[in-house]
Amino acid sequence: MAHPSDRDASVERIDAECFLLRQALSLEEQANLCEYIHSRDKTPANQPRAMMPAPKTLLLGDDDHPNIQYGPGDASLVNDMVDRSAAVLKSEGLSVMGGFDMCGYTALSMATIRYEAPTGRFPPHVDHCQDSLVCLASLGRTANFMVKGSSNEVSRFKLYSGDVLVFNASSAANVLHGVESIDESASETGEALAGKFPTLQGHRYGVQCRMYFS
Repeated sequence: MAHPSDRDASVERIDAECFLLRQALSLEEQANLCEYIHSRDKTPANQPRAMMPAPKTLLLGDDDHPNIQYGPGDASLVNDMVDRSAAVLKSEGLSVMGGFDMCGYTALSMATIRYEAPTGRFPPHVDHCQDSLVCLASLGRTANFMVKGSSNEVSRFKLYSGDVLVFNASSAANVLHGVESIDESASETGEALAGKFPTLQGHRYGVQCRMYFS
């Protein structure tokens, strides 16, 4: 089966408050983001490997915190990614939170979860984070993702390396989402990225960028 490769981003509507941006990040942009994550990663190495490894939240922030904080207008790869995701949705006449300006966030944070293929999973959950949106970028191995929103219909789809999922993270939106498994294969772009970053030959990074509006 053919996998997506680098081309202009396309948008798939998953639910009224959830959109999938296919190939939102080019290979170069993915590589730059991986390099940034690795430069900030302070997660202890050489720990004993569990029989069934759970997803691992990397320690990217200061004082052993997982999150890195940003302000609006900061010159960072993360700000650029969420701003461009907002621009893609706006160009398609799409929005979340009732037409709220996605670029009007007052604060921004980024955390990264590492999933091992093929057993990595994250149970379905609702974020319950009021007045916030999430841009979730996928890097490396392909993730099998599920979403159930206001329509109560369950959508299952693959998140390829470079895809970005945008959704309303509030309790009211009630966007149930989870990772069901990780493929041991990747898209052409994902394989190229793994050639630069060997960790991604057997893992997927979920890069969660959360925008706050109050």
